[in-house]
Amino acid sequence: MSKQEFTGHPDARRSKANPLAWINLALLAIIVICCNYIGCNEYARVDLSEYESYSISQRTINVLKSEAIQNRETPIRIIFAFQTSSPGYHRMYMLLEEYKRHADGKIEVECFDPLRQPGRAREIENIYKVKFNQEICIVDARDNKDAPIDHYDADPGKANLYSRIPGTAFSKYVVQPDGKRNVVALMMDEVLCSEIIRASEGQQRKMYVVANKGGIKLNQNGQLEYDTISLIRTITGSLNLKLEPIVLSEDSEQDIPADAEGLIIIAPQFDFEPCQIATLRKFWERNERKSIFIALDPELPYFDTRHVRQEGTDDQPETTKVVRGPRLSNLYQFLRENGINPNGDDRILLRDSQRFINNISVFFPESLECTKSFWNNTTQLEGRCRSFSLGHGDDSVASAQRLNFYPLIMTSADYYGETNPNRGAKLDGDDIAGPLCVAAAATRGSVDDPNRLNTLMVVGNLDMLAEEGARKEVRDYLRSIWAWMIEKPEYAGKSTNYDLTVKIDLNRHSRSAVEHLTLIIMPLCSLLLAFIIWNTRRH
Repeated sequence: MSKQEFTGHPDARRSKANPLAWINLALLAIIVICCNYIGCNEYARVDLSEYESYSISQRTINVLKSEAIQNRETPIRIIFAFQTSSPGYHRMYMLLEEYKRHADGKIEVECFDPLRQPGRAREIENIYKVKFNQEICIVDARDNKDAPIDHYDADPGKANLYSRIPGTAFSKYVVQPDGKRNVVALMMDEVLCSEIIRASEGQQRKMYVVANKGGIKLNQNGQLEYDTISLIRTITGSLNLKLEPIVLSEDSEQDIPADAEGLIIIAPQFDFEPCQIATLRKFWERNERKSIFIALDPELPYFDTRHVRQEGTDDQPETTKVVRGPRLSNLYQFLRENGINPNGDDRILLRDSQRFINNISVFFPESLECTKSFWNNTTQLEGRCRSFSLGHGDDSVASAQRLNFYPLIMTSADYYGETNPNRGAKLDGDDIAGPLCVAAAATRGSVDDPNRLNTLMVVGNLDMLAEEGARKEVRDYLRSIWAWMIEKPEYAGKSTNYDLTVKIDLNRHSRSAVEHLTLIIMPLCSLLLAFIIWNTRRH
């Protein structure tokens, strides 16, 4: 071994100074300092759970960033009185932390366990007059939050400034065949967001429901009965809207109350009289923000036969003539005047199917800006649907009235409108080819002036308004459109993924593939495997 190879030799220990090493060390020090500076001043939270279970919805973020919340002088207090051993406590606590973070100091959250903190529990009981015999959440938007609420209860305008939410409202249960209740959804974000809207606004706005045309009726106490379309009440409640019944006069034109944010017509079974149409038209043509929501019953026959009396003459006695025409001819004419045309007595069916089906695939087209987060998303609609075509017969009239039309829910070209079910489920010459519009909207007025923009929404499916079985995306979509109709676009957006179960929506191609896999391929593979085993043992 030479001297140069011997590491202990003085010449071997000599090394030249490398300037690049010092530059790299300096750059490393600068990077470490910059990372520490950015980490101390910029904070970001990332939810890495599969379904973003620890994040609040975009709708809630929009509400927390709205002027109604950000312009408050005093923050809204949320008192979360739950036991730490409660199911889902950790997830709910993390959601409350998200409320504080996105509200920029306008939301205060207090979490305590009534069993472990009895002193604080007695203070809360004295202020809010509650008993902690169950878990509860309190939302308080009053200016003086330590004052008793006795004098607030006597004032209807101030009673909404606070709310007491039972803990059971945060969970959705399903009763199993054995009688046990299982939690299938965590509704905390949706319920709490709605209560924050209600508390921050205080006084509820009103929408009037036509109660003398069928669909929605009045009970013996004069209250509205919703039956299978209770989703209307859920959506309006989440937007701080109060539903009031109204009976349209059949003898003379009348004025819709001035405090009406809008008018709701659900599944009319009888046509509107000319004076009632004049009432609708007068409300629709007000030079202020007004809205009309109409849901047509697709099971109601489009055409109807009625007897019309014809006066007699000296030579011919009085006769009765049978006339066939649209059953809701006056209401349909009102819709056509505003560019929404019902497509007759059609039924939306799958083009290549040999049977009638009531479950169709639809998508949300690019139309209203308030529904941008839903554009081109797909979903399923249950029940029979009726379609519409958009457009005004006279472009000059539409331009003079500043009418605009928007498709809201569309089918693909795989579906068509069957006008004669007696011919079977096939596309004929008289049928309506797809894609078809299932829900549409029209506006009247200047788009640049939202305060002078009247809105009209028409849907041709009633099952989408059912509380039970209503799909989350349809619920969020309808709520977003209603928020736009009442000039509260900040309340629009998707809600959080509150379902604890996983739902998979399959289109017809996916369903066909699954059917072939389970009914043909898998049995053939099993048969082939059995044949191989038998053949092996035979030899």
